Amino acid sequence: MTHQHLITATKAAFLLSCAVPISMPAVAKDSDNACNPETHGAVPNDGKLDMVAIQAAIDACGGTGGIVRLSAGEWHTGLLTLRPAMEFHLAAGAVLTLVPDMKLYPERIVKRPDGTVEDFHTAIHAPDARDLVISGPGRIEGNGEKFWDANFYELGIPRSTLPRPAPLLSISDCSNVSISGLQFNNIPAYALSINRCEDVRLVDITIRNDPRSPNTDGIQIRDSADIFITRADIKTGDDGIVLKSRLAPIDNLVVTDSIIESDDAAIKFGTRSEVGVTNSIFSDIVIRNSRYGIAIFQIDGGAHLDNRFHNMLIETGGRHARQYPIFIDIDRREPDDSWGRVERLTFSDIDIKTTGASLLAGNANAPIRDLVLSDINVNLPNGEIDLSTGRKPRGSVTIAAQEDSADYSRQSAHFAFAHIQGLVLDNVSVNPGAKGTKRQPSFMNDVTAVGNVDVIGPKQPIMQD
Repeated sequence: MTHQHLITATKAAFLLSCAVPISMPAVAKDSDNACNPETHGAVPNDGKLDMVAIQAAIDACGGTGGIVRLSAGEWHTGLLTLRPAMEFHLAAGAVLTLVPDMKLYPERIVKRPDGTVEDFHTAIHAPDARDLVISGPGRIEGNGEKFWDANFYELGIPRSTLPRPAPLLSISDCSNVSISGLQFNNIPAYALSINRCEDVRLVDITIRNDPRSPNTDGIQIRDSADIFITRADIKTGDDGIVLKSRLAPIDNLVVTDSIIESDDAAIKFGTRSEVGVTNSIFSDIVIRNSRYGIAIFQIDGGAHLDNRFHNMLIETGGRHARQYPIFIDIDRREPDDSWGRVERLTFSDIDIKTTGASLLAGNANAPIRDLVLSDINVNLPNGEIDLSTGRKPRGSVTIAAQEDSADYSRQSAHFAFAHIQGLVLDNVSVNPGAKGTKRQPSFMNDVTAVGNVDVIGPKQPIMQD
């Protein structure tokens, strides 16, 4: 399976989403002039700060349905605040460059409904974003390394110790939003964050970051519903697409026809999921060179229900020795926390190339329920790594193991299944290739099966020491 030959199962949904236009108010008569940043004093390619002039154009356009266009050339900026009912457009050849001076990105303190307080240094912020369009084909240049410690890559530290704009683009409390055609390069931290939104469409988004870059998640989605993502092309140093649900579920998310390469998880149901991810589909996706293909961490008591992964190619890789094509784990952050749920989860038509193994485990106190794996083919073209050492990941180095934590990551098997009620395996096979394998096809503990749950394989004899 190649990206060029993917069959887009959700094509009808995509066409429907494109057919529904963004509703805008009538454009004011003089809006073309008022919305032009050059009218307010911006000059592309002069090396000077254009932030004040661009913001003036945004303020003039907000609520009018007008379009702020950045023409071809380089524009320099700090914090920009987008308004509802407008379009922010980067034309072909336009480059919006972040100036590496943190004084231009003032701290924002946000108190959440649950009482938590967060601080941000966002570069482009769209609060209360209703009827908003952000469009390319221009580029946003993040100047990432200029915000980090000097010689960051040589220091060998996991994260920059300095403040930096994070996220680069934040869309909050929004509805009826379209983001299309943009490229994000060298971002200093998270690229794009969708917070407490509904009815958002992301089309043709490209993200390019060094795989060693710190905290450079591609797309973060928090507490949002009815999100459609298609033709995303993400290559970054942290999670590709990560979901967090502290106040409301991530519901009815569709991700399709995309390519993701990540130094961590290509697709991650993240820690900080006190509510959960529900009714979502991930289809027609190529995952390359990633530590995890799909990682589902349920550690904060939420409920991941009725989610499906279909028609995918997963190739693990990267700089981490241990790799997981599919990883599911139910655990607890603190000993008194409630147990979370993972139920009615389906993986189908997935080709896997890896040296690692898949771990799908609940807990004796909180089993996975109704798990289906159908038409899964595992190949080991580069051999396999030793699984006998180490421990399971927990989603964050700050999360410690609890007394009742279960860890099956050291089992010598291509699939480790544990604490599952209602497991279905249909045509799940392992092809170890010319180098053979020392592992068993599968390991099972405390599994209630529905029908036959054999993993087929290996197609060659198991090699012995």
